[in-house]
Amino acid sequence: MEDDNMRRVAFILQSLFVFYLLTKVNLQGAEDIPTEFGSYGSAKTGEHQAGQKDERPANCEVLGKTAQSAISRATTTKCKEELADLACRLKNNQLVPERLPNYCPRKDSNPGSSLGCFLDANQSGRLLSSYGVKLPHLTVQKCVDLCAQSSYAYAGVRNGRECYCGNARPSREQLMDRAGYCNVLCSGLTSQACGGVDATEVLDTGVPAKEVAKLKDPMPVNSTRTRIAFILTLNGRALRQVMRLLRVIYRPHHVYLIHVDARQDYLFRSLLSLELRHPNIRLVRKRHSSIWGGASLLDVILQALDDLLKMDNRWQFAFNLSESDFPLRSVDQLEAFLSANPGRNFLKSHGRQTRQFIQKQGLDRVFHEASTTQRHAIFHQFFLLLFTPVSIHQCEKRMWRIGDRSLPAGIRIDGGSDWIGITRQLAEYATTALTEQVADPLVKGLKDVYRQTILPAESFFHVLVLNSKFCGSYADNNLRMTLWRHWCGCSPMVFRTGDWSQITSVVTKSPAIFFARKFEAALDQSIMNRLEERFIANASLSYPGWDSYWESAFHSADLTPQTDPVLLAAATSLARHALSLLTHQQMQGHESHQLDTSSCPLPLRQPSKIVSITSYFRLDHHQGDLILFDAGSVGFQFEALVKPLGKMTVVQTDGSLSLPTAARVVSMLQVGSDYDPKEKVMRNRLGILSPQSKVVAAYKWSHHLNNNQTGGNNSGSTTELAHLVWFDPQDLVRFVSPVNLSDTSRVSEILSGVQAYLDGLTAEFYAVQDVCQQSKPPAQ
Repeated sequence: MEDDNMRRVAFILQSLFVFYLLTKVNLQGAEDIPTEFGSYGSAKTGEHQAGQKDERPANCEVLGKTAQSAISRATTTKCKEELADLACRLKNNQLVPERLPNYCPRKDSNPGSSLGCFLDANQSGRLLSSYGVKLPHLTVQKCVDLCAQSSYAYAGVRNGRECYCGNARPSREQLMDRAGYCNVLCSGLTSQACGGVDATEVLDTGVPAKEVAKLKDPMPVNSTRTRIAFILTLNGRALRQVMRLLRVIYRPHHVYLIHVDARQDYLFRSLLSLELRHPNIRLVRKRHSSIWGGASLLDVILQALDDLLKMDNRWQFAFNLSESDFPLRSVDQLEAFLSANPGRNFLKSHGRQTRQFIQKQGLDRVFHEASTTQRHAIFHQFFLLLFTPVSIHQCEKRMWRIGDRSLPAGIRIDGGSDWIGITRQLAEYATTALTEQVADPLVKGLKDVYRQTILPAESFFHVLVLNSKFCGSYADNNLRMTLWRHWCGCSPMVFRTGDWSQITSVVTKSPAIFFARKFEAALDQSIMNRLEERFIANASLSYPGWDSYWESAFHSADLTPQTDPVLLAAATSLARHALSLLTHQQMQGHESHQLDTSSCPLPLRQPSKIVSITSYFRLDHHQGDLILFDAGSVGFQFEALVKPLGKMTVVQTDGSLSLPTAARVVSMLQVGSDYDPKEKVMRNRLGILSPQSKVVAAYKWSHHLNNNQTGGNNSGSTTELAHLVWFDPQDLVRFVSPVNLSDTSRVSEILSGVQAYLDGLTAEFYAVQDVCQQSKPPAQ
């Protein structure tokens, strides 16, 4: 009783304190957070701060079709206003600077100067053959800027509308008289001549050819100590995997800054205690809700770099990692490699022609993602942990395309991966606009460009390095390995145990590869175990739970993301059933289920609260979900392990169809939602469906034993047809999914996923039946 009274008093005092704070603090601001609740990471992001606008131009009556489409599709007034304002500034050329400085000129060059008029009559190849394009409004300067943008040393104009680029200086033996041969007027400026019919005017762009800094072999381990700053940008609920990553890469002399997506309360709340135990680990308080391709990801990285510079003045390199990364070598080996390569910036290039990269990447288009911040409180039981500013507005959680643009002239463009490793000096240079009122024009101009760019982190640092004093430090290697096999969407594949030989080959042959991605313990933890044993610990490891994995699916303390009410309802029902079974077994006197009825009175028929749901895996297979719930009086908690029953019954509904002669039979049929076509798994592990679920049937065909092993069809050209027939709980047909099975498919795998958008779907179980036929037409 005394303890209960103390808890009540503590709760009342805490509530009064919180009420006082809420009345004194403006919750709409993100910059006036009381320092006692963690002001770390709350500095303004300079030019990236949302809500800062230029005065809207008056000449905006008619906007482009792309902008009009975006404005019409936006549903909120605020978003429509932001899109309209941006479209106006784009139309009036107020978004992107026309030209930016390049601080990396080629030695002994004279940008824009003419080398002369050269004979260029060979129809099989041009004098400058690296790149060529016809422009309807060509000028000499436009061609020079175009070639400089692609890192070509020389530009050539020909026949009034043709522009060519290359790095080989023409021979003086081909030099011709300019007046006689290079006299065709430019299509974009009739006061200029742009080469001739059989001659090219060659000009100096002033930029050096793109060169890659050579990397040296690692120094002996522990010979010198390089300090590293790790930026962890985390999402999801894979706490155990995150803690494992930290355990492997943690060293007391390194620093770690963690940004957790603003929608992931569970992960943020669970990691906060790290700050108390490790002074070199900090969590970012100003959190963003990053979306794929969003500009906010660059904000996260730049702000993290600025915070790290203030947090510690000794680190020399910064690397960003995610929850899906895992080392291929020890951090000690990484230190030795960095010690042998000081001053290098590790950035992976796209490997394509620059013009193609610009178009494929969408750099020549304007996109918009706005975000503002609001603070909410993070609680742990009776204690207020902190107020944390989080992103609450992203213009409807997507990137909006506004229109097309021209990139600034004068600079080289490059890009590739957004997983980087950069020096402290580059980090200081890149963050100057965050801290200084008068920023470097190149840095400020690039931030203006990338504020309205899709996938900005994939090219911002590349462009900054190539056009600054750091151009000689560019190492075309981000020290990562990525699995792009069976590329699907915009994300790499997850490494599985079957990829072990590929990993070992890369580690053996490539000494400059230190990380790989993606890894996901919920799909395959065994490969991570083998990696840690073989390449990191160099020893056989065995811990309790070494072959097991737990991942949170729900916690009652979460504010975000919003909980699925159908999941909670199903969990409550399952908990009630578990209590009923436990009570029944208690009453029957099962010794293995005997409880102390003096402290836990039975029967307990109704769970009072679902505390958490945790998915449990062992040997890379889902073993079920653990439902932790309160029951009865305060203090009684139970945990139940539940798992869907995987049941498939083979029935023969057509007497004319003989299974022994069928070309294929169904070996697996699974129904659920949240199907991941890349990894070919159902992310909804419990299989609980709601009215908003996109129901999917995933199936696998295998050849009957009486057929040949190559999958040939005994009926020759007969077409195999199948239908997936969906039944509701009343055995009424609700949907039929026709499937055409090609007999040219000779592999036994999931051929496709059939999505059925069932109108009026209720939160009940559905049955699916497969009907296979070997002749045309299909059965009705």
